[in-house]
Amino acid sequence: MDFHHPYKPYDIQLQFMQALYACLEDSKVAVFESPTGTGKSLSLICGSLTWLRDHKRKAFQESVDATCDDDEPEWMIEHAKRESRRAITEKRQELEARLAKIRQEEGRLKQAQDSADRPRKKQRLDDSAPELVDDDDQFVLDDYDSDTDNQKRQNDSGNSDGLSASTLALLERFQGKFSTQKKEKEDDGDDEIKIFFCSRTHSQLSQFAGELRRVTFPSSLPSDLDPESKDDLSKLEERVKHLSLGSRKNLCINPKVRALENNTAINEKCLDLQQAGVAADKKCPFIPSKDDEALALEFRDHALATVKDIEDIAQVGKKLGICPYYASRPVIKHSEIVTLPYPLLLQRSAREALNLSVKGHIVIIDEAHNLMDAIAGIHSVAVSLSQLQTAIGQLTTYARKFKNRLKGKNRNYVAQVIRLDH
Repeated sequence: MDFHHPYKPYDIQLQFMQALYACLEDSKVAVFESPTGTGKSLSLICGSLTWLRDHKRKAFQESVDATCDDDEPEWMIEHAKRESRRAITEKRQELEARLAKIRQEEGRLKQAQDSADRPRKKQRLDDSAPELVDDDDQFVLDDYDSDTDNQKRQNDSGNSDGLSASTLALLERFQGKFSTQKKEKEDDGDDEIKIFFCSRTHSQLSQFAGELRRVTFPSSLPSDLDPESKDDLSKLEERVKHLSLGSRKNLCINPKVRALENNTAINEKCLDLQQAGVAADKKCPFIPSKDDEALALEFRDHALATVKDIEDIAQVGKKLGICPYYASRPVIKHSEIVTLPYPLLLQRSAREALNLSVKGHIVIIDEAHNLMDAIAGIHSVAVSLSQLQTAIGQLTTYARKFKNRLKGKNRNYVAQVIRLDH
């Protein structure tokens, strides 16, 4: 079997790829171990993507055959198959043509930049100076009702209409609604089997993306689509469609939100800016909306045109002026291989936030010997005595400074937290 390895594979690599292919074909769970320096990443890529393209060809033929009834005359069956093939291939041809155009555009820009500037390291988004806001008003607590007050109010009124906006948002968050935005409508992407590859860090995923750029695979369309056709779509170049996923901290392009630095604070601020009660001029201007469908499609094409790591995806969003965190969600459906760090795959809340489901798909976990430590780290947190003492001092200072600007309930809540820390 030809695994389309960019080099002549060693015997150990062939054994690895053959075992991986057989595992995927039988839908099994397997543990693979290979010595250091044996090209494990390339073996994973070539073995899994070879199987995926083979599977897509079989699925294509099965979908064509399913459109026909064996009881019909032979000429009708052939006509129905031909029309079904044409409908599917035209849809794929349109996407591949768009991606090829983007690749040419990016190639020209890169060539122009290389000729104008000397080679330099890729700039990280962190290099941009965040906008600092020096305003005490941002630290004043919003109106808040505790769970006890909420329960009492519900018992008195029989409904939750009296809840504050912040409490309703909090309840929605616990119910798995991570954004007040409505879920995107189903696009025209093919929800085919895809590969989810996860590792510990984005640095390791970037190295994996570098290996992915080395390989080429034949089209997922059958080579004998239509022998009489002059336009054989199976010869159309079909690059590997890869997407790198990350958290808001990695992908946020809003300077005011990125200035918070802390991952939890960034998540909270991002969600707060999307609340229904927030003024239009205060909301995040980068969140995709229904009016940005053309821009979202352009983001999709740039994300899939070439193999990009997480920093490249962030730069695409920054260049187009659209949030790459939210714009990446619909791109998942068009991807063949998705790379993401452990937390985004292992945490149910993170998968729900990304509208991500791995059911029926292939999951490859790199460096799996770290898996148990990763799970323990995701679902636990260590708090030292010095941190608690610092928190008490900060809360006490806050309570003294803002005691005249806080409403009665909020003063009580802050006092309760201080007593709890003690």
